[in-house]
Amino acid sequence: MMRNLIVLGVAGLLAFGLSVSTMAGLPADGDADGLPDASDNCSAVPNTGTLATGACNSQLDGDQDGYGNPCDTDTNNDGATGLDDVSATLAAATAVSTDPNFDFNCDGAAGLDDVSRVLSDATAVATPGPSGLACAGAGGGWASPPCP
Repeated sequence: MMRNLIVLGVAGLLAFGLSVSTMAGLPADGDADGLPDASDNCSAVPNTGTLATGACNSQLDGDQDGYGNPCDTDTNNDGATGLDDVSATLAAATAVSTDPNFDFNCDGAAGLDDVSRVLSDATAVATPGPSGLACAGAGGGWASPPCP
């Protein structure tokens, strides 16, 4: 009986300690990729560190609009993924382009997997993001100075 009470007491203290450390000012990291959301250009999909999806183990932003490639299939920066983005990505994949603007899985080139992804996003009329960068969506990319 005494042993059970000790185990419960230790477990309670451990749980309390963990909850206090969580509230101790650690920055939010919604996708658990090791980069705080405020600095993450793709805060919903891991794209840095060891939890990154595919080859997206960096903050690759092909069109420098503030949205990381895994969160941005809007290749012409008009605010949503549409058939024009599908067409451009298909043309890039056909040419086996290494243009990072059409490489959503960060494998080094536009391919059928990227076409499939942009087609899926066009069907859903997906918008880029989310991004924690203040410059994201504020005119970065081709039309103005790049968003770092």
